[in-house]
Amino acid sequence: MDLTAYQYLQGNYAPVDEERDFGEDQLTVEGEVPASLSGALMRDGANVAFQPNYYVYPLDGDGMVHSVYFKDGQVQYKNRWVETSHLKTERKFNRTIYGSVGKLLEVPAEVIEAGGEPSPVRNTANTNVIYHADKLFAMWEGGFPHLLNNDLSTVGLYDYGGALKPGDALTAHPKVCPDTGQLISCTQRWDSPNYCVQIFDASGKHVKMIPVQFERKGIIHDLQITDNYVIIFYAPAFHSLEKAMKGEDPFMWEPELGTKIIVIPRDGNGKQMVFETEPFFSWHFCNGFEKDGKLVIDYIWIRTIPFAQAQASGAEKQPRRMHRMTLDLKTQKVVDEEFSDIFCEFSRVDERKMGKEYRYGFAASSNREWGDAHGYNCSGRYDFETGKVELYEFGSEANASEPVYVPNPDSEREEDGWVMSFVHNPGEGAFLSILSAGDFERGPVAKIHIPGRVPNGFHANWMQGLTLER
Repeated sequence: MDLTAYQYLQGNYAPVDEERDFGEDQLTVEGEVPASLSGALMRDGANVAFQPNYYVYPLDGDGMVHSVYFKDGQVQYKNRWVETSHLKTERKFNRTIYGSVGKLLEVPAEVIEAGGEPSPVRNTANTNVIYHADKLFAMWEGGFPHLLNNDLSTVGLYDYGGALKPGDALTAHPKVCPDTGQLISCTQRWDSPNYCVQIFDASGKHVKMIPVQFERKGIIHDLQITDNYVIIFYAPAFHSLEKAMKGEDPFMWEPELGTKIIVIPRDGNGKQMVFETEPFFSWHFCNGFEKDGKLVIDYIWIRTIPFAQAQASGAEKQPRRMHRMTLDLKTQKVVDEEFSDIFCEFSRVDERKMGKEYRYGFAASSNREWGDAHGYNCSGRYDFETGKVELYEFGSEANASEPVYVPNPDSEREEDGWVMSFVHNPGEGAFLSILSAGDFERGPVAKIHIPGRVPNGFHANWMQGLTLER
């Protein structure tokens, strides 16, 4: 493949072309892996398999999952492509068939006649990998999730027993309620402007749908939960399939509309509230909670839409900042303040504190300027009690992925867990870093060095209790 035209397919953004399996004897462990950990740290990401006709970061690229499995102080590594129908069709014909979300391609008649995937919109399955109700999913917000086996082999599309209908697109960014075990998710459709909160119980059974009506389908990536509400940001960012099929710029930013914050009662009863603010975009919430009649929302603020059809536009690397927003449920007053001026993204918390008052947020962070393609050379800890931000730098040229909080099974304290992220540092190679959540200054308690590269990716999660044997 010739990827030179695409800045977000260079360096450690470039794909790897191998699926690998490494046992304990092939991995080098520096430090000591916490013996109490039993589960897997998995991360999804874009890994193009065929020459792209175009590439829009972070929306394109075939999904590949990387996993490090932990059991009894021992570790193993695997990576696998998600075997989507689009990828299997391109492998069958051994060529590029499906286009970028920024420039779609018409599917040739001979491909459809031969039983290939007919949809021109690629289900990339590249955005997130989650484990809920003893099921493992690779997710993309434009279609159905893909069910995976514990060894990362693909089972196929999953419709939750028919709860998802043809055309439904399940978000790649659900939240799990720590009290009920419910998965709070949403669906959007390409043929409808509306948004539907979808709630699944702890066993994975669909229990509720809450519709939210919009005049236009917005680009809504994440949602936040509190004890009683679901919160979404409706930014003035839009995508047109029709323009993408014509090769025209399909992305629209209309700042005169402002950004609306939609507050939705989780029980489906009561009035949905709309708060209006100046325009901003956000990929990710950090956390949120209810306090004294207000909603406190921590999130990553971005000034405008952070992607573009044009290459090297700079939209992707514009400033991203941790913000704290307060919504007064009685007066509907909005207070939005910058918490830190550090460039950061992929914010996470101790999931046991999801929707609850908490102290620490974690985010992929940077303490340097970047050239053509931005990155994150640090893991950051954001202390919402003291206002202090602490960065652990992996190297000036390093790329660190989303930092995932892994709870200590023997403690309820946030400080006693660990923060894991895949890192690529030139000269050192690829490794999984394990930091003490309470002591970033100490540096990694362990590094699990992985032969070869682990490319930059998107979302990761800790899969408690998931092993190759189960």
